[in-house]
Amino acid sequence: MSHAWKTTEQRLLELLADRAVFGLEPKAAKELRQLLREVPDFDTECMERAAATVQLACAPIEPMPDAVRDRIRTRGRRHVLAPPSE
Repeated sequence: MSHAWKTTEQRLLELLADRAVFGLEPKAAKELRQLLREVPDFDTECMERAAATVQLACAPIEPMPDAVRDRIRTRGRRHVLAPPSE
């Protein structure tokens, strides 16, 4: 990989990360468009997927409502105890 490509790739990743997290100012958005013309096959959604993954991983886990948990348990028991269907 050439030094110029590595620099371009690094800058693309920086701009894409900023876009995914903060959004881009017009000047940075223009720079991103220019760089993407140089590297049209670049995965432009990679940082958005990464940001979404982090957001989901950090989301609070809420306990299941008691009524839902009880229905699941009841149906599960019926399914396990039911005679096999032919």
